[in-house]
Amino acid sequence: VALLFNNHGNWTSFADEPSALLFFDPATRTQASSTCANHGEELLPMEKVASFEHYLAYYEYQDQLPSDQLLWANADDPVASNGSKATLPTAANDRLDPQLPFLCTNSAPHTHRVDTDFSDHPRTAIRSGGHEITGTRDHLVFRFMGIPFAQPPTGSLRFKHPNEREAGNVDATACKSRRICYLKPACLQNGFFGNNDYGLNPWGTSEDCLYLNVYTPYLPLNASSKAAKPVIFWIHGGGNTGGTGADATFDGGSLASRADVVVVTINHRLNIFGFLALADDVVTGNYALADKIAALEWVKAHIADFGGDPERVTIIGQSAGGSSVIDLVASPNAAGLFSRAVSMSGGAGTIKTPQEGEALAGPVIAEHCPNVNGTERLACLQDLPATTLLKMTETLSSWTTTDDGVYRSGSSVDCAASGAEGVNSVHYMAGFLPDEGQSLLGEAIEPDAKDFKDTLKKVVNEGTADAVIDSGLWKIDDELTPYNATINVYTMQHLTCHAEEFIAAAATSSAFPSIHVYNMHLAYALSYYDPYGLCTFPVGKPDTPYYKCHSGDLYEVFGTYYIFDQPVRTTEDVHHTVLVQDILGAFARTGNPNPDAAYLAVRGYESTLHAMEKWKWPAYTR
Repeated sequence: VALLFNNHGNWTSFADEPSALLFFDPATRTQASSTCANHGEELLPMEKVASFEHYLAYYEYQDQLPSDQLLWANADDPVASNGSKATLPTAANDRLDPQLPFLCTNSAPHTHRVDTDFSDHPRTAIRSGGHEITGTRDHLVFRFMGIPFAQPPTGSLRFKHPNEREAGNVDATACKSRRICYLKPACLQNGFFGNNDYGLNPWGTSEDCLYLNVYTPYLPLNASSKAAKPVIFWIHGGGNTGGTGADATFDGGSLASRADVVVVTINHRLNIFGFLALADDVVTGNYALADKIAALEWVKAHIADFGGDPERVTIIGQSAGGSSVIDLVASPNAAGLFSRAVSMSGGAGTIKTPQEGEALAGPVIAEHCPNVNGTERLACLQDLPATTLLKMTETLSSWTTTDDGVYRSGSSVDCAASGAEGVNSVHYMAGFLPDEGQSLLGEAIEPDAKDFKDTLKKVVNEGTADAVIDSGLWKIDDELTPYNATINVYTMQHLTCHAEEFIAAAATSSAFPSIHVYNMHLAYALSYYDPYGLCTFPVGKPDTPYYKCHSGDLYEVFGTYYIFDQPVRTTEDVHHTVLVQDILGAFARTGNPNPDAAYLAVRGYESTLHAMEKWKWPAYTR
């Protein structure tokens, strides 16, 4: 069954756009009507069939429906895909009620709030691995929220790589009962997300947090379906200390429906719980990286039952999630689990040695676990209250992947320079925004700063500041103010230069079959992440200068403006959002970010078709 939603990008009208269910398995009209009723729906009114003409043509294009397929709708006779009534022969009784695919209404509501109450949403159940997983359906997609992919990393499993979860039935409806609904908690963390400062995380935090969410526009009759969709596997950012896959910014409904992909968002352990590494060969680190690999292994084993293609998995992450993509590309343990990768604002990843991890965390841990090492120290750490460990992170802020010789070895740039043998050689995309440092710096510097060097020294060390000033490359004037120049330096130092170094090494060594690089110049600040209000422009005033800030590309990827009541500033916001989603969909399908013109035409994606007629994205070459 496919959920049909005409996603043309204007998020302000999503709730009013038509939505329907298409059942491919042929049935008589009587059987079709009964199936619709079993799903709480009815046969789609005949006059609404034409609303889905592009969708039905698309399924013909994909060979899921024969050309000129007749369908059952709410009429005595079948209808054609354009909504016109068809006349059946009456000579033979078996032609009076033929078996045909059919269309049902979809009355499920639109998900448009962070704290959506799913208690009255229709239930949808699939079987995977011999067990039932129950999810819900909304106006855009089928949703399965809070699926466990590993055992809770608590007690004796704390500071251990994840263990496979025992199979069993799963309630992935986000409802404990018909009256109590919530998403699974985020992993333990401090900060604005953990504290729910902006209403983004009403579900709290927990050490038991290894869950993922699946958003799909299609559920197959069986896992061997030839109509499997490409999979987008999302890894959230947050500096390795915060965030969650359940963040409504990453709600997969809009992206899945527009790009015709299955979207998976995941949690992984954070801060000390995910990244602690000590020089004792016992607490070896990389627990967060292992969590991501465990989630990918779950996708490999189960995603076909949700309509996804396990051979076409694209890993995408932003900020720390972009660094995670680099880790997975460089990790031999992730081999064969994905076929494309996109690092958004991820630099080149970060890595430390166990000795550096010991120097960082050892003294703080010794205050709670004195005079012990190795297995005794691990046992002590496993016995400590989780709140005690979390409090340690208030003074320990640098959490990175570890060079353990198992999950990661050497720097990512060295791996890329080694060619296809040094990485998981997949189609690769990376990019950034011009002014990422503006929002990353927050209020550490002021827009009206007068002295470049003094401003710079607030965010980089003195040696770097001196080198920048001495280079003469940043000449202060009315446009390149001390504030703007500092943002530029910080952006380059922390993200852009590292990413370019990785890309150049990979291109020189032919590490990947293709590389595509972008720099996004239209941005839309997250509603809660806009220092000084300078990361967006007012409605109807696109010529207003603004910074293209870190995370200013997330709404474009997921199209979730509507959850945060964000307005359409100009029609270019809509066109740009669907262009980004169409490009990612093309990349997920083929490894080439240039959407096929025939695909765009059959789906009625006119704005993207028009844009791609004038421009093709060339692969990066050295």
